[in-house]
Amino acid sequence: MSTYSLHGVDLEVHGAPDIQLEMELRLRAFRSPVGAHPLRLEFLEGPDRAIAPPTDASRPVYETPYGDVAYFPDTDTLWGDLRGVRLRCDATSGVARLQCDTGFSGRELYLATHPLATIALMELLERRDRYCLHAGCLELDGRGVLVAGPTGSGKSTLTVALVRAGLGFVSDDLVFLAHGEDRLEALGFADAAGVTDASAERFALEGTPRRDGFPKRLIRLEDAFGVTPVERCEPRVIVFPEVVYDSPGEVMPLDPGEAYLRLVPDVLLTQPAGTQAHLKAIAALLAQVRCYTLRSGTDLGYTAELVRALLRTPA
Repeated sequence: MSTYSLHGVDLEVHGAPDIQLEMELRLRAFRSPVGAHPLRLEFLEGPDRAIAPPTDASRPVYETPYGDVAYFPDTDTLWGDLRGVRLRCDATSGVARLQCDTGFSGRELYLATHPLATIALMELLERRDRYCLHAGCLELDGRGVLVAGPTGSGKSTLTVALVRAGLGFVSDDLVFLAHGEDRLEALGFADAAGVTDASAERFALEGTPRRDGFPKRLIRLEDAFGVTPVERCEPRVIVFPEVVYDSPGEVMPLDPGEAYLRLVPDVLLTQPAGTQAHLKAIAALLAQVRCYTLRSGTDLGYTAELVRALLRTPA
């Protein structure tokens, strides 16, 4: 068993040594003893430990290239089966079980410890007033910039470029919003960054190979660039990157309503009270930040200076 504390929410991870190593790669910034009532992620291997889906009516809430995740309102349960890797997340009890008949290796290890474990954490933390946002996050003197957008939009590449340019590293792909005294805070999730082969070559990160069954190389940016993750910051700017090849880069204002429409598809439409609180947190975020489209060109150093300028601009 490994134990962590995610911004005051305690978590136990149970599983075989390879599972423990993979989750430690993701969560090592949160190592901590736990209190009396932690959340639990349990990884179960073999057909004799099979978990069953709920039997009440369900609705799909999340699509992945490997399969869908559904919500069962009567039992307040998330269920997913991604190519034989199953998740049953009982949000009321705070326990998520992940199971595979053939054991966890290669693609099955990736599916269990990355997309499915992430979905479970998103749902469990939402019930504890930590609202996820699919975005990287960097900071400058406590002022945060969120880098949001769908897979393939260049979020991770831009995040790595900004860390290399000296901005504080808060998160690569997932950040949690929480209510502070009078404004929302971004709570860091300093996960291992998923880096494509092309980006690894661009940033001289080829020393970490891409493992069998994993779509990207997983790299701890603290190790690669000698930085210390920042625990939290106050969001001031949100950018939606677009990769372009015909300019060094530029920023253009984006209507907050359009930004809202881009952010809400990643909210899991599960328990009504939690979902509404999550949507309200996103609306509150957009009321306190400035929104932009960031056309990220071939000169990432120039793009980093554009982001710095946005953070230095008074609200």
